[in-house]
Amino acid sequence: MTEIQNPILPGFTPDPSILRVGEDYYIATSTFHWNPGIQVYHSKDLANWELIAHPLADVPEVDLRGTMTPGGIWAPDLSYDKQTKLFWMTYSKMNNQDGRMFDADNYTMSAESIMGPWSKPVYLNSIGFDPSLFHDDDGRKWVVTLEWETRLGYQHPGAIVLEEFDPKQGKLIGDPVRITRGGTDRGAQEAPHLYKHDGYYYLMTAEGGTGYGHAVVLQRSKNIAGPYESDPQNPIITSTPYYYYRRNDPDAGRPDLYNPDAPLQKAGHGSLVSTQTGEWYVAHLSARPLPGLHSILGRETSLQKMVWTDDGWLRMADGSNLAKASTPGMTGVELEHAQRPFTLIDDFGKSTLDLHWLTPYGRPSKDWLTLQDQGLRMRGRQSFFSRMDVSLMATAVTGFHETVTTKLKFKPIHFSQSAGLVLYYDNHNWLFERLSYDERNDQTVLDVVQAKDGERTELEPIKIPVASSAAELRVTTDDAQAQFSWREDVNAKWVPVGKPVDISFLSDEDVDGFTGLMVGIGAWDAYRRESYADFGWFMTETQG
Repeated sequence: MTEIQNPILPGFTPDPSILRVGEDYYIATSTFHWNPGIQVYHSKDLANWELIAHPLADVPEVDLRGTMTPGGIWAPDLSYDKQTKLFWMTYSKMNNQDGRMFDADNYTMSAESIMGPWSKPVYLNSIGFDPSLFHDDDGRKWVVTLEWETRLGYQHPGAIVLEEFDPKQGKLIGDPVRITRGGTDRGAQEAPHLYKHDGYYYLMTAEGGTGYGHAVVLQRSKNIAGPYESDPQNPIITSTPYYYYRRNDPDAGRPDLYNPDAPLQKAGHGSLVSTQTGEWYVAHLSARPLPGLHSILGRETSLQKMVWTDDGWLRMADGSNLAKASTPGMTGVELEHAQRPFTLIDDFGKSTLDLHWLTPYGRPSKDWLTLQDQGLRMRGRQSFFSRMDVSLMATAVTGFHETVTTKLKFKPIHFSQSAGLVLYYDNHNWLFERLSYDERNDQTVLDVVQAKDGERTELEPIKIPVASSAAELRVTTDDAQAQFSWREDVNAKWVPVGKPVDISFLSDEDVDGFTGLMVGIGAWDAYRRESYADFGWFMTETQG
């Protein structure tokens, strides 16, 4: 039997929804304010995963411009209807969280293939968030959603509601039924998923907030509308295996619940899958914070093997409920190859962008992004403080020790034009190693700009001349430190740009976000929007 190492999807891959069709496994994850929206991964062995699709890539109705952190696309649910042989994707678009109103719109869409084309999204409701779609044996379809509670004097965040979905009418029918207000006393219930096994309907939810008290909780009923009984040993997966009471506590982070003995932190938001070998697994989100509780890699996806007890409850295969850093693989299924760190090497030589590239807020467009014969041309638009039209593309940082390099040619003619290499969390928090213009000496120069909680700082007062207006730029991360460097000649040694920079502020806890650290390339132009930067290639190397 093989051993699968966690996380199976390192870096920014939260809220996994896992699905098997035949011997193919799929996981869909959230993307929040990043386009194209929803990432779908594929595997044959549950250990090695490949990003294969963005189901919302060709859905123009999804516009994330202006989205606040941490809004955007939340908690996709991937399901399959065996009777009609259709894939279904159900998701939330979080538009606003001010006033704790949580203005979300929920949708579902279908496709004959996981690769699409997908139907136009069908609006479901705006009752809350984290909807999922269940296909019952009789052909009826049911949606379960967190009903977000806004009234004073009522238990927050709310109840899980059940509603029937009619695909022919393309809408929910009947009245919603509140089926549970939680299977534990941890509070902050969300992420409902329905399953059916041995005559019971099983409701899997996340409780305890999506922080250090997170957990996977199970309830069951003989009737889909309830009443649901709680597993007497809930939660079934967590990083905090002891009892605590936090009902009606709106705090999702809960750093006081950090467990120094847990191999993985924040374990929760689970999704169940059965294998062709007759075994069971739960995919769940997790995190690996650095000392001081800085989860710079964000919330990742891990996997735990499960078994059914004689009395019909799920348990981790080792008998505990503490999420582990590894889990047994499927019986008789060898790994396609050893799990290895992710590497992106892109010379921009294809006709389309690599699937690992994401853009914040706005979508990729020929108006600002063009694949050339020898690289990629990016036109500068608004600064990285903007949540609208930003010329930036990035990929997730997947390891604590990562080196990222790019080749850039850029000749600015105004001080408000910049292009280069960026470490980015959101529009208020980033680091930018850039080429810009020094008008006093009429030359291209290199420096590093920081945005921290919306405050802009030029880290190095000395601007480094770049005579050729071309350079290779590099950033190397070492846990919570990042060292920028550069060279003008390919045969020259790398020269540091200033001292190492503390990047702990680019983390979920510091930003109060749900995504993770991204690295990429970008440009801005507040002059006439006419400048462009040519990137020859981009490469990431992860050491662990």
